[in-house]
Amino acid sequence: MRDHLHAKAANNDLLADLAEEEPDAADMVAGLLEEGGEAVQPLPWTRWAWRAWHALADDRRWRAGGMGSAMPCNIPWTAVRAYAADHGLPLPALFRLLRAMDAVHAEWWADKVKAEQAKTDTED
Repeated sequence: MRDHLHAKAANNDLLADLAEEEPDAADMVAGLLEEGGEAVQPLPWTRWAWRAWHALADDRRWRAGGMGSAMPCNIPWTAVRAYAADHGLPLPALFRLLRAMDAVHAEWWADKVKAEQAKTDTED
């Protein structure tokens, strides 16, 4: 999930295409691929939950951050329930998986905000 949020799969594909098109950039691309690590794809048995998580992302509310950045909330129960009913999916399993994914997403978002804040603080 973390690799997905960091878009490693998309980055690795983009960098590989660049290496084919611009041979002079191959060394740079190899270094970036090494730094980014191997792209991770969801296991086949989890893809239904990934599709649901992405489809329901727009239903997620954001909690105001006051003086800081807004923070993501969990995907609402009502949206998960409707999605499960519409697609014939097991609600308890879907709900647990989406809550786990939302927790990782919230942690990733908080780390991203902290990194941006640290970057801003060092520039001042």
